[in-house]
Amino acid sequence: MDQIIKSISLAVNLKSEIIITAFMDKRHAAGLAVAGGIAVFLIKAVAFGISGSVALLSDALESIVNIAASIMMLVSVHIALKPADENHKYGHYKAENISCFIEGVLVLIAAVLIFWEAAQRLLSPIEPSNLNYAIVVSLIATAINGIMALVLLRTSRASGSIALEGDAKHLFSDVVSSGGVVLGLAIASATGLMILDPLIAMVVAVLLVKMAYDILKKTAQELMDCNCPDEEKIIDNVLSEINGYIEYHDLKTRRTGNTIYAEFHLCVDGKCTLAEAHHLTDIIEEKLKNSIPGLSVMIHVETEEEIVHPLHSQ
Repeated sequence: MDQIIKSISLAVNLKSEIIITAFMDKRHAAGLAVAGGIAVFLIKAVAFGISGSVALLSDALESIVNIAASIMMLVSVHIALKPADENHKYGHYKAENISCFIEGVLVLIAAVLIFWEAAQRLLSPIEPSNLNYAIVVSLIATAINGIMALVLLRTSRASGSIALEGDAKHLFSDVVSSGGVVLGLAIASATGLMILDPLIAMVVAVLLVKMAYDILKKTAQELMDCNCPDEEKIIDNVLSEINGYIEYHDLKTRRTGNTIYAEFHLCVDGKCTLAEAHHLTDIIEEKLKNSIPGLSVMIHVETEEEIVHPLHSQ
C-alpha cells in the first residue's frame, strides 16, 4: 500500500509539471507525449502484472500503440515545421497527416490483438487476483493520460496541428476505455462475475475500432484535399459585404496543416483599370485573412467579356 501511495504522489507531481507546460509549442508537447506514454505503459504493465486481468492487459497493449504513435507524431511534427524548399514549395505539413493515418492503422491493429486475447481468455477463463490494488494503479495511469490529452488538445488548437489533435483524441479515448475497464473490474470484484474481465476487453476493442475509423476518416479527407465548408461560408459572408465587383465563382478550398488555401475567380467591370482591380483584390485579401487565420488566398480577376467570350475559346 505504501508503494501505491508513493505512486499517487508521483502522479500528482507529474500533473503539476504538465500543467506548467500547457502552453508549450507543439514540438515540446510531442516530446512530452512520448515520455508520458512510456510512463503510463509501465504503470499499466504493473497493474496487469499484479492481477493477471486480460482487461488490464488490453489497456497496457493500447499504451504500446500510444508510445509508437507518439514517436511518429514527434517525428512528423519536426518534419512539418521545416520551411518550404525547392522540392516542397507548399511546405512539409502533410507529414502530420501521414503520421495520423499510421496512428489510426496502429489503433486498429491493437483492437484486433485485444479482441483475440479476450476471446482466448473467454474460452479458457483465468480468475484475476489482487484486483483492488491493480485498479488503484490503473487509475493513476488513467489520470496521467487525461492530463496529457488536455495538454495535447490545447496545444493542437493553438498550433493547428492535426498530429497533436489525433494523439489527443487517441488519449481521450484511452481515458474513457480505461475508466470503463476499471469500473467493470470493480463490479467483477464485488460480484464475483469474473467473466466480465474478457467481456470488458472486447468492449475496449470495439471502442478502439470506432476510434481508428474516426482518425482514418479525418486524415483521409485532408490527404485527399477535401474542401473546407466552414471557411467557404466565411469567404462568402466577407465577399457579400464588399462592393466593386460583379460576382465571384469557382471557389476552391483545401487545408494543409494549419493553413487554409483558397482560390476563386473575381469578375469585375470591363472598364476597371488594372490598378483598380489590384486595389480591390488587396482589400478582399486583407479582409479574408483577418477573418480566417492562416489563410493563403489566390484571386483570378476577369471581366464580363472573358466570361461570355473566353480568350481561349475556338
